[in-house]
Amino acid sequence: MSVATGVDRGELTRLAGRFPARQFTLIGAAAALVGGAVLVWGLGGGNAARFWWAYHFNFVFWAALAQAMVVFAATQKLAKGHWSGVIIRFAEAAVAFQVVALVLFAGLWFGREHVFSWLPEPRGELGGWLTAKWFFLRDGGILVVLAWLSWRFVRHDMAPDLREIADRQPVDLDAAGKAVISREAAFLVVGYAFGYSLLGYDLVMSLAHKWVSNLYGAFYFMGSFLGALMLLAVLAVAMRRAMGLGYVYSLKQQHDLGKLCFGFTVFWAYLMWSQFLVIWYGNLPEETWFVFYRLYGPWRPVGIAVFCLVFLFPFIGLLTVKAKRYPPTMLLFALVSLVGIWLERYLEVVPSINQGAGPAIGLPEIGVTLCFGGLFLLAYGWFAGRYPMISARLATDTLEREHH
Repeated sequence: MSVATGVDRGELTRLAGRFPARQFTLIGAAAALVGGAVLVWGLGGGNAARFWWAYHFNFVFWAALAQAMVVFAATQKLAKGHWSGVIIRFAEAAVAFQVVALVLFAGLWFGREHVFSWLPEPRGELGGWLTAKWFFLRDGGILVVLAWLSWRFVRHDMAPDLREIADRQPVDLDAAGKAVISREAAFLVVGYAFGYSLLGYDLVMSLAHKWVSNLYGAFYFMGSFLGALMLLAVLAVAMRRAMGLGYVYSLKQQHDLGKLCFGFTVFWAYLMWSQFLVIWYGNLPEETWFVFYRLYGPWRPVGIAVFCLVFLFPFIGLLTVKAKRYPPTMLLFALVSLVGIWLERYLEVVPSINQGAGPAIGLPEIGVTLCFGGLFLLAYGWFAGRYPMISARLATDTLEREHH
């Protein structure tokens, strides 16, 4: 029993077992089946291209989101962010989706003719960089390496908790053990920055002929990191009630997470403005086309919606301390931001490959999103059913520091 907090590690271990893994698995399986049925039906019909477009932008959204959640946990190790000990396993659990993402990426091979515009119109100035085999080998390799680094990091961080559960005795890491976890975290963070920069260039920027932005890679992986923070906030608020964590996951911890959500919302706007300003000032047709095509004409409402949902509404809504600490408002604006980031991926991908058509969000987009979201929940529930979703070791450290 911790004198400072009044909570013992055994109680924290019991709380970890309250995670509704079965519900996640059932809901995920149902969504994946319904969405998968829509996807298979659509690919066999006369509008297969639109379903492949939805498949691609959902892959760009969900794969990076899951990876960024694990990277958040890694950043906490490097920054010594002791405040997140109660919820850090909620972030690490997303590692399970990375294996699914590898399969989903392989599925893109079958729809490559509908998605990658450089296949029917080769870009000679890039030599062999954009050829189908080299593209899938290169990006598949990045995803494999990042999945490996992620699992190594999560396994090292979970090892003491698993020993504690098996031995029924508290297990604390010495300096050498902490150094190993920090080393794995550093490899993962660096790999994420480099790997997802390249994936952003390949999966999104390559779709638009002649458009080049050196900043887009950072914009892509940092936008996904913002999405990971918002999804973590949704999970933390929801699980605080479902698992009975009211006296463990405090409003102070929620405020800390809310400040990160708010700060990276501002950083997203900063990166967007930095990219827009250079393109506007240079006024080169090959650069301005990509941006202004999405800000004027039929795509203008989508562009405005992305700006409002990702930046304007969360910025205003989370400006006060009370809004960050109050669960309903934190949940509301986190969901708003996630919808905005999903819509942003749609806006970045589809106008480059739909042959000049306007926006259309209907059964293909919703059905494929349901499939991907269901697979994410299914993988998340699989992890939660096998590993402790609260680290008694890290949660105790958080609570003791909070009460001093």
